[in-house]
Amino acid sequence: MIARDISGCFEKRFDFRIDVDERYTLDVPEAFSPNGDGVNDVIYAKGWGVKELLEFRIYNRWGHEVFNTNSLHVGWDGSYRGKEQSMDTYAYIARVKRYDGEETVKEGFIELIR
Repeated sequence: MIARDISGCFEKRFDFRIDVDERYTLDVPEAFSPNGDGVNDVIYAKGWGVKELLEFRIYNRWGHEVFNTNSLHVGWDGSYRGKEQSMDTYAYIARVKRYDGEETVKEGFIELIR
């Protein structure tokens, strides 16, 4: 970029360098409390730089799938087939497609607290 003063006599050159640091995250909270108080009642797989949720699956301690979605806007409310699930530890797997075209997978555990 070149800047000139009003008279056009002086010029000053400015160089700018822009670096793009591609960073991505995939986050699932460690606990949630679906107790109807409007706070942490639903658990989502979210992240930064996530283009698409390919899968978000939650399993109970016996390995039965109690929830699955491929929508970033749909989360688990702690129920399965209309029944509230008990306080327990649940396993999950989340897989997303990032804006750079790569996939990220995260596995872990969620505490359901009532």
